[in-house]
Amino acid sequence: MIVLSALLALLALVTVPAGPAHAFNGSTSACALQGTTGYTDEGQQTDYNRFQNPVGTKRVGVIYVDFPDAVGTTTPLTPYYNQISGAANWLWNASNGKTWLDMQAPHGNWVRMPKNSTDYNWARGFSWDTHRIYVKDALAGAADAGVNLANYDTFHIVPTSTAAAITHTPTWVQDPANPTWVWNKATNAWVTIKWAVTFGQDMWHWGYKVAAHETGHTFGLPDLYAFNGDQHQYVGGWDVMGKVSGPAPQFLGWHAWKFGWITDSQVSCLSTNGTYSTTLNGVEYGGSGYKLAVIRTSATTAYVAESRKAANNDSNACATGVLIYKVDTSVASGSGPVRVVSNPNAAAPTGNCTALDMQTWKPGQSFQDDTARIRIYVNSSDSFNDTVWTYKW
Repeated sequence: MIVLSALLALLALVTVPAGPAHAFNGSTSACALQGTTGYTDEGQQTDYNRFQNPVGTKRVGVIYVDFPDAVGTTTPLTPYYNQISGAANWLWNASNGKTWLDMQAPHGNWVRMPKNSTDYNWARGFSWDTHRIYVKDALAGAADAGVNLANYDTFHIVPTSTAAAITHTPTWVQDPANPTWVWNKATNAWVTIKWAVTFGQDMWHWGYKVAAHETGHTFGLPDLYAFNGDQHQYVGGWDVMGKVSGPAPQFLGWHAWKFGWITDSQVSCLSTNGTYSTTLNGVEYGGSGYKLAVIRTSATTAYVAESRKAANNDSNACATGVLIYKVDTSVASGSGPVRVVSNPNAAAPTGNCTALDMQTWKPGQSFQDDTARIRIYVNSSDSFNDTVWTYKW
């Protein structure tokens, strides 16, 4: 069993044994890289037998749980729901109307867990089986309380604020080779549980964007923050899979492509020697037009340029312009599968912005990797677009 531990991480995804990919988003682009880690990675092909397809309405059952040693005393539970429900609109905006979280609380009271909160061994890096016990207990209790589990694709399991032992917020993802069943009293049948976000006390710090982050894991995304060392050394606040509270948390354009939110026709792909000029529309905006300029550099690596604007989910962005980053689909979650390329001429950070939050490229500036034999030059910019020239030799 593969278990990712994140001793320094604030969020986590509990992993399960890897299996072969059976389905993917249908991309035929020469720049669509294949993942190689066997689980969550930046590969274009996502196993939708294991992960949740990111397109369409996702029916989310919100289940509130308390414990013999941490009794829920607050009712109604509106503050709990309000703390995470903003994820629905955030994902709707991020996907430009392609994904909606239909969040419902079918049992508007506490579901009592059969064990004390301290008995669930809630620790970073805990095993998939340990996590599964918690998920099954919560959903079995919900079924006993009259919830029809079959009505939902995925679940948000929210603990009482008095359960201090349930600290962080990991995502639980099914293992199709080892199905998880819960008896559903409403239908007198077993229901297969596939995905659950199990919130911890950190939800009161991160708010609804922690739900957006964890939903990204159910869609097959890795963590972009570092499991070791400087936690935000790779992407800073440029994607919610990195720093949840970052100033520009919109999903990277690469992720939008992986999700099927943008199509191959919106990706300018340079996979052989040549030169392209591409006008990129800001990833924060919907509509047609190019969103990515990709230069493939190997079977698992590519450089990507995208236009970032202070709009919609990125309205608090510290910098605008062209964001350049390297993708490596052979790198595991937490080890830097995406790394933003630093601009030596970037403006100095101010306020709550970090140096990495400032790393956009402006007209007249260029990045070159002599080893990879590529160059990206920013030719022009306006309020909605940036034009880049990409070279490969």
